[in-house]
Amino acid sequence: MNGATRPTDAVEADPPEAPRGGPSDGTCLSVGIDVGTTNTKVALVAIDGSAVRVRAVATAPTPPPDSVRRVLVGLLRQVLHGSPAPDAVGIASMAETGVPLDATGTPLGAWLRWDGHRAGAEAAELSRRLGWAHLVAATGVRPSAKVPLATWAWLRANRPDTWRAMASWAGAADLVCLLLTGRLTTDHTLAGRTMAYRLPRPGQPVPEAFDTDLLAEVGLRPEQLPTVVPPGTSAATVRDPAFVDAGLRAGTPVVVAGHDHAVGAYACGVREPGDVANSLGTAEAVLSVVAGCPDPVAVARAGMSTVVPVAGRHRAILAGSSSAGATIAWWLAHESGGVPAAELSAQVLGRGDRPTDVIVLPYLSGRQAPAPDPRVRLRILGRRPTHTPAELARAMFEGLCLQTRWMLHEQARLAGGPADAAVTLLGGAGAASPAWVRVKAHVLPAELRVVPAAQPVAAGAAIVAAVRAHRTGPGAPALAWQPGPAVAGAGRDYDEPFARFVTAATNAEAADDDSRGEEVR
Repeated sequence: MNGATRPTDAVEADPPEAPRGGPSDGTCLSVGIDVGTTNTKVALVAIDGSAVRVRAVATAPTPPPDSVRRVLVGLLRQVLHGSPAPDAVGIASMAETGVPLDATGTPLGAWLRWDGHRAGAEAAELSRRLGWAHLVAATGVRPSAKVPLATWAWLRANRPDTWRAMASWAGAADLVCLLLTGRLTTDHTLAGRTMAYRLPRPGQPVPEAFDTDLLAEVGLRPEQLPTVVPPGTSAATVRDPAFVDAGLRAGTPVVVAGHDHAVGAYACGVREPGDVANSLGTAEAVLSVVAGCPDPVAVARAGMSTVVPVAGRHRAILAGSSSAGATIAWWLAHESGGVPAAELSAQVLGRGDRPTDVIVLPYLSGRQAPAPDPRVRLRILGRRPTHTPAELARAMFEGLCLQTRWMLHEQARLAGGPADAAVTLLGGAGAASPAWVRVKAHVLPAELRVVPAAQPVAAGAAIVAAVRAHRTGPGAPALAWQPGPAVAGAGRDYDEPFARFVTAATNAEAADDDSRGEEVR
């Protein structure tokens, strides 16, 4: 990466036209890259004006920063083998994760990840000095150990040699863009997770730079951060010969598509006020696009964030549950009675749709929203010796889905909208879990739409790239969805269990006083 272009030079407002590499029938071919917490995915996507088809996918464990180039070249070779060169490249990634770069653009060490829990003291100090409510109102983000503004303060205090050598900072997607193009750029959905980027005023476009005053609080300057490329614009073009050898064409537009949750929602058609996405994986996210501008401070007090979705036209409320998929993995290891996962799922489906009389609070490591509490842990309330593994597993799925319903309920309250909007479910393996999806369709008081695509974020990055590179129109098609299971009494059967769940989740004394309750982690 020697000779990487400085961040302030990062935008080509009108990139050169790349020769079309797609089929002669007018189909646009686009590549999407998703740098995730666990794995990095590359997808080749065909967009024909009315439909999106994922043609090929390749996956590898997410590498350290100094190996990203090598791993991506290998993944691109796999998905582009035998294919025409794509028309555009889009990059999505986990948020709040990045790496300092030296003056040549070389990474200085490992990723500083969102889940590192290193900068809690720095976040608290920023809140004390600047005011918690002021920071939230300005940025939409709750001060916490994972936000990069706090990470930069931690880096300055704890790694002075790295701090002095740091010429710039790259988020995960930003680094990939730099490798492909030699230019350091990001987009507003990733910038918005740093707590160093201001929410736009109502009716105003998203800012095209990080905030000078917030950066000064930790000793950084805007020119050390990526340029924020506005929606509707491509960032740069492919220049690195290694990626050309892998199947890309020099001059192909490259776009930082954004934050993985936001990009996945966009891919699945969650783009207008009233649309809701539920993303399943190791963690779970609920994103509701809203009309108007909910109070960011009220949203943050509920443990959620105020964000601007991919298209940049509206606001959305984003809530997370950090260990949804991880709870299932833990349950299979500790509470399944040795029954294999597939068999246990079949048993859960086989017992029918009757609610259980057990409440499972699915918190392996605290609760982020709607009532933030880092101390709560997984609890099983009401378990009896006569309960079978299938009944208890059903209760576990119910607990996860009641937590989702609670997040949806609070988002609707904060936005002043209905609590029964249709929910679009995405997330590969999570959305494909029959028992989880069946229980969710029963618990939620809304229509469930299931997107079966295995890599919606990578596909979404490809769609965003095609739109911003003007290879398809702004009304680009979304990934196909199918109706969720039709369940008699959906939602209504869980009104009373929902009330019991929220009471138990928010009242530790009541949980402790329940003689049948037990904390299992």
